[in-house]
Amino acid sequence: MVVSLSPAAVAPGEGSAVEARSSKRVFPQTIEHLSAAGDDAVISFAGVRTINEALRLVGCSLWADGPAAAATAEPGAGVLGFRVFDSQGECWGTVKAQPHFSLNQVLEIEDPATGETVYVPWHDSLVVKIDRPAGILIIDPPAGLRELNK
Repeated sequence: MVVSLSPAAVAPGEGSAVEARSSKRVFPQTIEHLSAAGDDAVISFAGVRTINEALRLVGCSLWADGPAAAATAEPGAGVLGFRVFDSQGECWGTVKAQPHFSLNQVLEIEDPATGETVYVPWHDSLVVKIDRPAGILIIDPPAGLRELNK
């Protein structure tokens, strides 16, 4: 399985118990081998040896125990406090939290003027640029994303 990890997320190690979840089923798995490069990882699972066994995992999301992963993350590796701008230059607010509900991350952005909170999924197609020295994120949200949060 090839997975894209959330920023500052630590990939579960070999031997870790994880779940591959589809909309209808949960497949408990044990990581046999993991090869990580940047924000991506290739994972093989114990007991998955045939194409039919692998095909049942197609389209699944990978879930792992979040608190254990967060405890080993590098301090300051996240984007808390970063200002968020869309690709048109409009300021959406400041990242006030980065909740981890799975290996997928969500940015919780607060508009300081209104106090409203907007949730933006962390994905390469949405978060297009990170300027760490300036503390800025540039996002390219689909039309209507902001309104979904109200």
